[in-house]
Amino acid sequence: MHNRLKVRTTEAQRAAADREKEKKLQLYRNTINDVFERRSRNEYDVLALKSSEGLLRSNPDIVTIWNYRKEILLHLKPSEEIINDELYLTEKCLQVNPKSYSAWYHRNWLLDNVDPNPDWNKELQLCTKYLKIDERNFHCWDYRQIVASKCQEPNENELKFTMEMIESNFSNYSAWHYRSKLFCAAGKDEESTKISELSLVESAAFTDPSDQSAWIYQRWLIGKLEPSKFIYKVSQIKNKMYIILNRNLPNNYKIIGSGETNWEQFDSKIWCKKVDNVDNTNIKIIDEVNQVIDNVSIDNVQQDIFNLNISEQLQLVLNGQLDSLRQLLEMEPESKWALLTYVLLLYTLKPTYYFENCLKNIKLLKELDIKRKNYYNDLESRYQIEHWIANNNNNNMDDVNLNGYGLTAFYHMHMFLFNKNIDLSDNDLSHSNLNHLKHLIMCKKLSLKNCKLVNLNNFPALNNLEALDLRENQIQEISCKELTKCKSLKTIILDKKQIALDEILKGINQSIIIEIM
Repeated sequence: MHNRLKVRTTEAQRAAADREKEKKLQLYRNTINDVFERRSRNEYDVLALKSSEGLLRSNPDIVTIWNYRKEILLHLKPSEEIINDELYLTEKCLQVNPKSYSAWYHRNWLLDNVDPNPDWNKELQLCTKYLKIDERNFHCWDYRQIVASKCQEPNENELKFTMEMIESNFSNYSAWHYRSKLFCAAGKDEESTKISELSLVESAAFTDPSDQSAWIYQRWLIGKLEPSKFIYKVSQIKNKMYIILNRNLPNNYKIIGSGETNWEQFDSKIWCKKVDNVDNTNIKIIDEVNQVIDNVSIDNVQQDIFNLNISEQLQLVLNGQLDSLRQLLEMEPESKWALLTYVLLLYTLKPTYYFENCLKNIKLLKELDIKRKNYYNDLESRYQIEHWIANNNNNNMDDVNLNGYGLTAFYHMHMFLFNKNIDLSDNDLSHSNLNHLKHLIMCKKLSLKNCKLVNLNNFPALNNLEALDLRENQIQEISCKELTKCKSLKTIILDKKQIALDEILKGINQSIIIEIM
């Protein structure tokens, strides 16, 4: 303890303490061996239950012992007294370790499978008791979600409880998380709910800008906003019609148009169907009540595809928060959580010069928060690619030029499904999964020059790919075999430092022409 004089132990005292420790350890071993032997003899009685109580009170996290007790209870068909004793045991174990997952789980199992008349309201009170002791006990929060559902506690009461816990400690991640779960379960995506929650979280975040819990919740609320449009583009490849979506299609939504046959899912955001003749009708997205959510004509590209569906009232609230963030950052320019939220709000609202400001502030975040540099790099990559798509989506364009954009990750590659010449050179894709290129099914020429690649693992089967530029990469020879999946590949471009790859590639496929540049 602090401010207490440390008493030095003598050799004799240390030896006595060691003997006492060894004595307790031996007793523990003997007891646990006795329990395991009882289980091996299929002893399922009250004595078997009693034999493990002491063990669990000293160490509530021995999962095997709890499992044995479950077996005993199922065999016994226990009385109300035995059930109450078991509940009492779990509570005693929780007093030893309030975060014992095994004890919480056993208590839930007991009430669900053995107790004929579980008192879930009493369990809710128990949760409140333990959360008053430790408001961030996430095992108890998880248990509370189950209990509140069982006793059908009104969401309003649980929201009020989370608010009380947050007011006592803004840094209560579990309370914020439970709050988000309550809204999702109730289907409360109404605008009024978003606005009230944004106001709440602004108050919490600005009270302590260094505490990230409220900022995380605010970013979750912003992330709940959906793009205003579903469809990016519809076009035909040979005898198939493809529709490219901006976001996943809900299960109860349908695609209609271009014939009577059903659309099939090619990928999470790509749907297709076989067609004989292309008609000029629009392709539509309809909801469960046959209301048209989005529509586009064939070979037309939707504009403003990444704009979010924000009402005028909500936009006023978000603009107000953007102004507040500007003021906060003037006073505390190195508040990284406020700065990150500012970037996300900028990109959400897209005011004048938003893109340049986003990139400038992401650069600052990389300096302030070095440990999350990779996250900021990937965020910047996403913004760069979205900005390029939004500003270069004319209908007849075959070329995609993302040369030197500083990309570290692939985003929205499915939107390049119809493009034939794609330049991704001079980026850092060393930690990216090349399988994301699988959507480039019409690509004939692909440049991965100077992308810091060390291998070609997971390179997809691009059946239309004819030319591949791999210059200025340190590619391992063994990974070149991945390219055999590209059946139309004719030309691979290497540099003079990659001469060793020349023979390897020729050995894999003699029909490929290797150009050294």
